[in-house]
Amino acid sequence: MAANKVATISRREVCAWITAGCAVLLWLQSRRQRCPYVWHGGAPGGNPAGSCWIGASDNYAMCTPSLAIDLVIEHEDKGVILVRRKDNGLYATMGGFVDVGERLHDTVRRELAEETGLELLGEPLLLGVFGDPRRDKRRHTVSIVYIARTAGQPRPGSDVKQVEIVPFSKIDDIPLAFDHQAILDDYLRWRNELHSYIPLTSLDIHGEEDINSGFGDNLIIKRDTCIIGAPLSHQKVTRPLF
Repeated sequence: MAANKVATISRREVCAWITAGCAVLLWLQSRRQRCPYVWHGGAPGGNPAGSCWIGASDNYAMCTPSLAIDLVIEHEDKGVILVRRKDNGLYATMGGFVDVGERLHDTVRRELAEETGLELLGEPLLLGVFGDPRRDKRRHTVSIVYIARTAGQPRPGSDVKQVEIVPFSKIDDIPLAFDHQAILDDYLRWRNELHSYIPLTSLDIHGEEDINSGFGDNLIIKRDTCIIGAPLSHQKVTRPLF
Protein backbone atom coordinates (compact mmCIF):
# COMPACT_ATOMS: atom_id res chain seq x y z
CA MET A 1 0.00 0.00 0.00
CA ALA A 2 2.81 2.38 0.98
CA ALA A 3 4.77 1.44 -2.12
CA ASN A 4 1.79 2.24 -4.35
CA LYS A 5 1.38 5.59 -2.61
CA VAL A 6 5.07 6.43 -3.18
CA ALA A 7 4.80 5.42 -6.85
CA THR A 8 1.73 7.63 -7.27
CA ILE A 9 3.50 10.59 -5.67
CA SER A 10 6.57 10.02 -7.88
CA ARG A 11 4.43 10.01 -11.03
CA ARG A 12 2.74 13.21 -9.92
CA GLU A 13 6.10 14.83 -9.26
CA VAL A 14 7.39 13.79 -12.69
CA CYS A 15 4.28 15.17 -14.39
CA ALA A 16 4.59 18.39 -12.40
CA TRP A 17 8.24 18.81 -13.37
CA ILE A 18 7.44 18.15 -17.04
CA THR A 19 4.58 20.66 -16.97
CA ALA A 20 6.80 23.26 -15.28
CA GLY A 21 9.57 22.64 -17.82
CA CYS A 22 7.19 23.09 -20.75
CA ALA A 23 5.87 26.30 -19.21
CA VAL A 24 9.41 27.66 -18.82
CA LEU A 25 10.28 26.75 -22.44
CA LEU A 26 7.14 28.46 -23.70
CA TRP A 27 7.97 31.55 -21.64
CA LEU A 28 11.54 31.66 -22.97
CA GLN A 29 10.30 31.20 -26.52
CA SER A 30 7.87 34.08 -26.13
CA ARG A 31 10.69 36.34 -24.94
CA ARG A 32 13.04 35.53 -27.82
CA GLN A 33 13.48 38.36 -30.27
CA ARG A 34 11.43 37.83 -33.36
CA CYS A 35 12.93 38.62 -36.71
CA PRO A 36 12.07 42.27 -37.42
CA TYR A 37 12.80 41.97 -41.12
CA VAL A 38 10.40 41.10 -43.92
CA TRP A 39 12.58 40.63 -46.96
CA HIS A 40 11.49 42.10 -50.28
CA GLY A 41 12.62 40.85 -53.66
CA GLY A 42 14.43 37.86 -52.16
CA ALA A 43 16.25 36.90 -48.98
CA PRO A 44 19.68 35.88 -47.70
CA GLY A 45 20.19 32.25 -48.59
CA GLY A 46 17.46 32.42 -51.21
CA ASN A 47 17.64 30.69 -54.56
CA PRO A 48 18.99 32.36 -56.57
CA ALA A 49 21.15 34.41 -54.20
CA GLY A 50 21.50 38.18 -54.52
CA SER A 51 22.84 41.22 -52.70
CA CYS A 52 20.92 42.12 -49.53
CA TRP A 53 20.74 45.15 -47.26
CA ILE A 54 18.65 46.55 -44.38
CA GLY A 55 17.45 50.12 -43.96
CA ALA A 56 19.14 52.03 -41.14
CA SER A 57 15.98 53.38 -39.54
CA ASP A 58 12.91 51.41 -40.61
CA ASN A 59 14.19 47.78 -40.79
CA TYR A 60 13.13 47.66 -44.43
CA ALA A 61 15.07 44.72 -45.90
CA MET A 62 15.74 44.29 -49.61
CA CYS A 63 17.57 41.84 -51.85
CA THR A 64 18.54 42.79 -55.39
CA PRO A 65 20.57 41.10 -58.15
CA SER A 66 24.32 41.56 -58.02
CA LEU A 67 25.72 44.02 -60.58
CA ALA A 68 28.69 43.12 -62.77
CA ILE A 69 30.40 44.22 -65.95
CA ASP A 70 31.66 42.11 -68.84
CA LEU A 71 33.98 43.30 -71.57
CA VAL A 72 34.30 42.09 -75.15
CA ILE A 73 37.89 43.07 -75.93
CA GLU A 74 38.55 43.49 -79.63
CA HIS A 75 41.97 42.50 -80.97
CA GLU A 76 42.47 44.61 -84.08
CA ASP A 77 40.39 43.06 -86.87
CA LYS A 78 41.30 39.49 -86.00
CA GLY A 79 39.36 38.37 -82.97
CA VAL A 80 38.62 38.94 -79.31
CA ILE A 81 40.64 38.58 -76.13
CA LEU A 82 39.09 36.07 -73.72
CA VAL A 83 40.15 34.75 -70.33
CA ARG A 84 40.35 31.12 -69.28
CA ARG A 85 38.80 30.67 -65.86
CA LYS A 86 40.66 28.85 -63.08
CA ASP A 87 37.55 27.43 -61.41
CA ASN A 88 36.10 25.52 -64.36
CA GLY A 89 38.59 25.88 -67.22
CA LEU A 90 35.99 27.52 -69.47
CA TYR A 91 36.53 30.57 -71.63
CA ALA A 92 34.79 33.81 -70.69
CA THR A 93 34.67 37.47 -71.49
CA MET A 94 36.62 39.50 -68.98
CA GLY A 95 34.49 40.85 -66.16
CA GLY A 96 33.78 41.26 -62.49
CA PHE A 97 31.47 42.74 -59.87
CA VAL A 98 30.97 46.47 -59.39
CA ASP A 99 32.21 47.77 -56.05
CA VAL A 100 29.86 49.90 -53.97
CA GLY A 101 30.39 53.57 -54.86
CA GLU A 102 32.25 52.69 -58.06
CA ARG A 103 31.37 54.06 -61.51
CA LEU A 104 30.90 51.45 -64.21
CA HIS A 105 33.74 52.74 -66.38
CA ASP A 106 36.03 52.65 -63.36
CA THR A 107 35.02 49.01 -62.81
CA VAL A 108 35.92 48.29 -66.43
CA ARG A 109 39.39 49.78 -66.02
CA ARG A 110 40.01 48.08 -62.68
CA GLU A 111 38.89 44.61 -63.77
CA LEU A 112 40.77 44.97 -67.05
CA ALA A 113 44.02 45.69 -65.22
CA GLU A 114 43.46 42.98 -62.59
CA GLU A 115 42.53 40.15 -64.95
CA THR A 116 44.53 40.89 -68.10
CA GLY A 117 47.08 43.64 -67.36
CA LEU A 118 45.71 45.61 -70.31
CA GLU A 119 44.99 49.33 -70.44
CA LEU A 120 41.73 50.69 -71.80
CA LEU A 121 41.94 52.80 -74.96
CA GLY A 122 39.18 55.41 -75.02
CA GLU A 123 35.71 54.95 -73.59
CA PRO A 124 34.09 51.50 -73.79
CA LEU A 125 30.99 51.11 -75.96
CA LEU A 126 27.82 49.72 -74.41
CA LEU A 127 26.74 46.48 -76.12
CA GLY A 128 23.83 45.46 -73.91
CA VAL A 129 22.47 44.44 -70.53
CA PHE A 130 22.19 40.74 -69.68
CA GLY A 131 20.04 39.95 -66.65
CA ASP A 132 18.29 36.62 -67.09
CA PRO A 133 18.19 35.15 -63.55
CA ARG A 134 19.23 31.78 -65.01
CA ARG A 135 22.45 33.08 -66.58
CA ASP A 136 24.62 32.32 -63.54
CA LYS A 137 23.77 29.37 -61.29
CA ARG A 138 25.71 30.83 -58.34
CA ARG A 139 23.62 33.97 -57.89
CA HIS A 140 21.29 36.33 -59.76
CA THR A 141 23.70 38.61 -61.60
CA VAL A 142 22.95 41.44 -64.01
CA SER A 143 25.87 42.26 -66.27
CA ILE A 144 26.49 45.48 -68.19
CA VAL A 145 28.41 44.42 -71.29
CA TYR A 146 30.82 46.72 -73.10
CA ILE A 147 33.02 46.56 -76.20
CA ALA A 148 36.53 47.89 -75.77
CA ARG A 149 39.94 48.20 -77.31
CA THR A 150 43.08 48.00 -75.27
CA ALA A 151 46.82 48.59 -75.22
CA GLY A 152 49.61 46.46 -73.82
CA GLN A 153 50.46 42.77 -73.67
CA PRO A 154 47.81 40.56 -72.05
CA ARG A 155 48.88 38.61 -68.98
CA PRO A 156 46.69 36.53 -66.66
CA GLY A 157 45.79 37.91 -63.25
CA SER A 158 45.63 35.94 -60.03
CA ASP A 159 42.10 34.61 -60.65
CA VAL A 160 42.63 33.86 -64.36
CA LYS A 161 44.30 30.75 -65.76
CA GLN A 162 45.32 32.37 -69.04
CA VAL A 163 44.44 35.16 -71.45
CA GLU A 164 44.02 34.21 -75.11
CA ILE A 165 43.38 35.91 -78.43
CA VAL A 166 40.56 33.93 -80.07
CA PRO A 167 39.94 34.46 -83.81
CA PHE A 168 36.35 35.23 -84.79
CA SER A 169 36.20 31.94 -86.72
CA LYS A 170 37.03 29.93 -83.57
CA ILE A 171 34.52 31.43 -81.13
CA ASP A 172 31.89 28.77 -81.82
CA ASP A 173 34.45 25.99 -81.21
CA ILE A 174 35.46 26.80 -77.64
CA PRO A 175 33.61 26.02 -74.38
CA LEU A 176 32.23 29.23 -72.88
CA ALA A 177 31.05 29.93 -69.33
CA PHE A 178 27.60 31.15 -68.28
CA ASP A 179 25.76 32.96 -71.11
CA HIS A 180 28.93 34.31 -72.71
CA GLN A 181 28.12 32.54 -75.98
CA ALA A 182 25.04 34.77 -76.17
CA ILE A 183 27.15 37.83 -75.37
CA LEU A 184 29.61 37.02 -78.15
CA ASP A 185 26.79 36.17 -80.58
CA ASP A 186 25.31 39.58 -79.85
CA TYR A 187 28.69 41.19 -80.41
CA LEU A 188 29.29 39.37 -83.71
CA ARG A 189 25.81 40.32 -84.95
CA TRP A 190 26.52 43.95 -84.02
CA ARG A 191 29.89 43.81 -85.77
CA ASN A 192 28.59 42.13 -88.93
CA GLU A 193 25.80 44.67 -89.27
CA LEU A 194 28.46 47.39 -89.42
CA HIS A 195 30.52 45.43 -92.00
CA SER A 196 33.80 46.87 -90.79
CA TYR A 197 36.14 47.52 -87.91
CA ILE A 198 34.90 50.98 -86.96
CA PRO A 199 35.91 53.55 -84.34
CA LEU A 200 33.97 53.16 -81.12
CA THR A 201 32.14 56.46 -81.40
CA SER A 202 28.51 55.46 -82.01
CA LEU A 203 26.21 53.83 -79.47
CA ASP A 204 24.32 50.69 -80.37
CA ILE A 205 22.36 48.96 -77.61
CA HIS A 206 21.02 45.43 -78.03
CA GLY A 207 18.07 44.18 -76.04
CA GLU A 208 18.31 41.30 -73.63
CA GLU A 209 17.58 37.91 -75.15
CA ASP A 210 15.68 35.02 -73.65
CA ILE A 211 18.14 32.17 -73.19
CA ASN A 212 16.32 28.88 -72.90
CA SER A 213 19.04 26.23 -72.90
CA GLY A 214 21.09 25.00 -69.97
CA PHE A 215 19.09 26.62 -67.17
CA GLY A 216 16.68 25.31 -64.55
CA ASP A 217 13.14 26.66 -64.29
CA ASN A 218 10.79 27.29 -61.35
CA LEU A 219 13.27 29.18 -59.22
CA ILE A 220 12.21 29.35 -55.57
CA ILE A 221 13.00 32.45 -53.51
CA LYS A 222 12.80 32.32 -49.72
CA ARG A 223 11.39 35.70 -48.72
CA ASP A 224 11.03 35.37 -44.96
CA THR A 225 14.56 34.88 -43.66
CA CYS A 226 16.32 36.69 -40.83
CA ILE A 227 20.07 37.24 -40.65
CA ILE A 228 20.39 37.87 -36.92
CA GLY A 229 19.78 34.34 -35.66
CA ALA A 230 16.22 34.96 -34.53
CA PRO A 231 13.31 32.74 -35.57
CA LEU A 232 11.81 33.14 -39.00
CA SER A 233 9.21 35.86 -39.19
CA HIS A 234 5.67 34.84 -40.00
CA GLN A 235 4.60 38.34 -40.88
CA LYS A 236 3.08 38.84 -44.27
CA VAL A 237 4.98 40.95 -46.77
CA THR A 238 3.21 44.27 -46.76
CA ARG A 239 5.25 46.07 -49.43
CA PRO A 240 5.44 45.18 -53.10
CA LEU A 241 7.93 42.53 -54.15
CA PHE A 242 10.22 43.96 -56.78
